Amino acid sequence: MHKKGLLLLQFIFLSATSFCQLPADLANPLIGTIKPRFDFFAAASLPYGMVSLHPDTHHGDLWNAGYRYNDTTILNFSHIHNTQTAGIPVMPVVGTCKALQGLNASKSRFTHEGEIAKPGYHKIYLKDYGITAELSSSLRAGFHRYTFPAAKEAHIIMDLTAALGPVKMVEGYAKQISTTEITGYSVMAPTFRRKKNCTVYFYARFSKPFNQLNCWGSVAGEPAKKLLNGTETKGKDAGVYASYSNLKAGEQVMLQVGISFVSMENARMNLEKEIPSWNFEETVAKAKTAWNEYLGRIEVSGGTKKQQVKFYTDLMHTAIGRRITEDVNGEYTDNTGTMPLVRKVPLKANGTPSFHFLDADGLWGAHWNLNILWPMVYPEYGNDLASTFLSYYKNTGVLARESWGGDMCWVMVGDQTVPLLAALMQTNQATFNKEDAYKGAYKNAFPGGIRDRAGYEAGPNPQGGGIDLYIKYGYVPIEIKDRGNGFHRGGAAMTLEYAYQDWCLANMAKYLKKDKNHEQLFTGRSANWKNIFDSATGFSRPKDSLGKWFSPFEPVGTSTSGGHATPGFIESNAAIYTYYVPQDVKALVQAMGGRSTFVKRLDESFTSAISSGFAAEHGEHWAAVVDYDNQPGCHLAHLFSYAGQPWKTQYWVRKVKEATFGDTTAFVGYRGDEDQGQMGSLSVLMAVGLFDVQGLADVNPTLEITSPIFDKITFHLPNKKKFVIQTKSPAGKDNTYIQSVQINGKTWNSFEFPFSMLANGGIMNIKLGDTPNKKWGVVATP
Repeated sequence: MHKKGLLLLQFIFLSATSFCQLPADLANPLIGTIKPRFDFFAAASLPYGMVSLHPDTHHGDLWNAGYRYNDTTILNFSHIHNTQTAGIPVMPVVGTCKALQGLNASKSRFTHEGEIAKPGYHKIYLKDYGITAELSSSLRAGFHRYTFPAAKEAHIIMDLTAALGPVKMVEGYAKQISTTEITGYSVMAPTFRRKKNCTVYFYARFSKPFNQLNCWGSVAGEPAKKLLNGTETKGKDAGVYASYSNLKAGEQVMLQVGISFVSMENARMNLEKEIPSWNFEETVAKAKTAWNEYLGRIEVSGGTKKQQVKFYTDLMHTAIGRRITEDVNGEYTDNTGTMPLVRKVPLKANGTPSFHFLDADGLWGAHWNLNILWPMVYPEYGNDLASTFLSYYKNTGVLARESWGGDMCWVMVGDQTVPLLAALMQTNQATFNKEDAYKGAYKNAFPGGIRDRAGYEAGPNPQGGGIDLYIKYGYVPIEIKDRGNGFHRGGAAMTLEYAYQDWCLANMAKYLKKDKNHEQLFTGRSANWKNIFDSATGFSRPKDSLGKWFSPFEPVGTSTSGGHATPGFIESNAAIYTYYVPQDVKALVQAMGGRSTFVKRLDESFTSAISSGFAAEHGEHWAAVVDYDNQPGCHLAHLFSYAGQPWKTQYWVRKVKEATFGDTTAFVGYRGDEDQGQMGSLSVLMAVGLFDVQGLADVNPTLEITSPIFDKITFHLPNKKKFVIQTKSPAGKDNTYIQSVQINGKTWNSFEFPFSMLANGGIMNIKLGDTPNKKWGVVATP
């Protein structure tokens, strides 16, 4: 950003934010870090940055790993924190070096007193060593600044084969280039999700020449690791530590580490391009500017400071769940074949990559969160992910639904990419090749595409996805649980998800003016939800291949259900999945007995879920009737509007926002699975009072209006226009309920309005109150 642009951004927020703080000052990475995923915490990183440099206090799994707030010791600082990739740990110590004994031998107690964790910067004190660690980063390089006490000997350790988070290492390599430079790599072993090895390369340079570089490794025939002669190491137990003698109190040693998934040369190139100097404060300032630009696309004022802190923390989380893997020259590793292959993202005229090739944990359920937020203010990031998955289609013939280590990994089920493609197309934000997108999505809707595969189902002959059975019967029968070797083989859930994805395809066909047969085919298939709706019970229900209802049937599971789901469903149950018909909510309302019956039943579900905070315990999704801990039910509170009672949507959305996503402590924050920014995104949408049950995948999509929690919200749109929401509430009273709405000076009586009105810029004025206005929002969209 130019200096003039930065000054303008600062002026905007200093004048408009009631607490006179920029967004990056308000966001708090420590929220919800008591029991996080390995990839959850991010301070020293940039939006979508390859590097996420932070402390690790616990390793061993994807869940409950990484930086845990209540732990008492730090094991290391590492550069890669993704769902299935990790790498390049660093640990500064003083005294006798114990690096060969593993990470635990060199750990240090730490304190939160004096800790600073903000987007782009982390400062923390290692009590056992008297070292102050400061961390920042660029997109592809980490920057460490260590302030040492007086020390006869000090060391900076890089254990290149230590297990990190959910990842074990096969091999490490390091080589000294000079007394200030080291280069090398770590080879990650396959994981449950990522089926192949993956290599992360590094180039490290030190601000102060080290007195000696010590290499260790394993020697054939000897049981233990040992120090090696020379300046190079390679093998299953490989690492190095740089040693310093007689450091003075307050002396600083800085370390910069470039990262690449392509080569050591590219790692060096990334560092030299992005961090050319030793000016640590400059790197921190650039990182903060990048975060303020990202977070500042939605500007809020009013509400409480707690609400503002949570809002910008939520928004921060939308930018840390997916990370770039291409280098500054556009090169990335394609790992889909028998051997890794280096490919290149096309470059723009200025020499930068035309899109980011991302590592991403799929899009299961993203149509109720990220797929809405991206077209509104972050279309380039949605397009990056779409282009990544389309690259797999170009290179392998299959449109991907997940990307890890340069390979497809088949997370969850179905074709989760098609709702994103449809949303970007229908909102006119798509920059990818639309014809290729349709071809890839069309292929995935038949045998031979990705819907053949159940969750994590690898191998050449997948069967667990059941798309052949879906086409044959009009639903996926319960027997799918015994076919294939994947996970999440829930036939009823698959049927509901496939039907929605078919509807997205029908809308893509209409958008692209395909032969009417295409649109009719997928529109017809989108009604397959009716084939598993049991009118006798009022629930979607598993059915076998002979058409017989599964029995005994439990809409809500019991403690004997086992697993994450009841039979036929995926991480949920019939009580929640029955509402999974975003493509035709009106028909679902009628099938469930009409408006009053629908509202009464849904209202009772929400009332009974108050005590649970509207979220199941993770792993107990079968027990819930409302579950904002997981994706299948993220739209439930918004369904009242479709049954003619939008004031109940306003009421329950506000309740869920406060109870499930309102906390700002390290203990809660998200009440469960903040899955790569999805729950953060949903919380953002609830805060600003906008949503779409259809996931913006409809032709001429609309946005639904609920009551915002802020006085003023300004969306800085991709086309340089602004859309402003202003609210007015009676002083000192509850502001849950919408009394009236005006858009661009025109009275607006529908609960939804065209997305195009937001995209073109304008002003929405909302009058809020403490009692429902049961006349507002009940008319159809003009």
